[in-house]
Amino acid sequence: MIDEKALTDLAKKSLKEWDLDVQSINLHLQSENTVFKVEDKEGNEYALRVHRKGYHDLDELNSEHNWTSCLSKAGLSVPEAVQTAKGEAYATIFFNDSDEFRYVGLVKWMEGVILNDLILELKEKEVSDLYNSLGKVIAKFHQATMNWEVPKDFKRHSFDVDGFVGSEPFWGRFWEAKNASDEEREKLSLIRKNIEDSLSKLSRDISSFGMIHADMHSQNVLIQEDKLSVIDFDDAGFGWYGFDLAVAVWDRLDFTATGCHFDIAYEALKVGYLEECPNTQDIIDTIPTFLLMRTMMIIRWIEDRPEAGYEDFIPVLIKASIDQAKDLKLLN
Repeated sequence: MIDEKALTDLAKKSLKEWDLDVQSINLHLQSENTVFKVEDKEGNEYALRVHRKGYHDLDELNSEHNWTSCLSKAGLSVPEAVQTAKGEAYATIFFNDSDEFRYVGLVKWMEGVILNDLILELKEKEVSDLYNSLGKVIAKFHQATMNWEVPKDFKRHSFDVDGFVGSEPFWGRFWEAKNASDEEREKLSLIRKNIEDSLSKLSRDISSFGMIHADMHSQNVLIQEDKLSVIDFDDAGFGWYGFDLAVAVWDRLDFTATGCHFDIAYEALKVGYLEECPNTQDIIDTIPTFLLMRTMMIIRWIEDRPEAGYEDFIPVLIKASIDQAKDLKLLN
């Protein structure tokens, strides 16, 4: 694992690509990607993101920028990329005295309070209002996708049947979880087979399936007065619109770390979405299936990232998966 000093040195080195007159650079977040907050001498603030190794190639990152530009033009509040002095969205920067490199991008800093940081303090009416607004935001995301023509050179992963439950799903083979018992793995495998059948029947028409954020949980939503902004498009790809809605409300479920107000948030999210996208009850009806899908995906996501320290949560997720599957008649 690359240490903080090496990443900081790389970040400082990368800023030369933007010709910024830097006042300060400070580590803001070190997760899968590393984010630095940068301020120039004119008081402008930026987020410098050092992308993790091996997750996306440069074509995929440029495609992400292409789609967020589409969303911005549609009036949505999303990260606005700052081009390098060479007119590029990303720079390729090598570590000092090494042939190892990272892709680095710079966006304008977005103000706001993270929704997840507020949720436990909010009253029911406030939760309802926020998730109604979030439902409308997600609807506008999907409308922008429907009105957008995918460029020929666009490259991004898919959360389709293969991406969820194929032989090499995007977030891993959850049904082979090492931290599960044989009986639990058998149940997860059966759920996998049954949910594959359900997903295979869903429409792939642009009115139901297209570019989605795919990770719009409450830590990726910023609140500033009445405005909601969405950040972190690292997992954005092609998928069913119902999955976006499910992810947005998944962390309100009781078994999650900040689970609360699920029923209120869920109902408000659906109402907001339908207000902006009428006649989409077929999308709304898929949310329970995708709530289960999200639960199962995270099992392997956590298992493949032991450094994150969430492994104690895996038994909770396995039990929740089984319970959700039974409710959906995907498991006896």
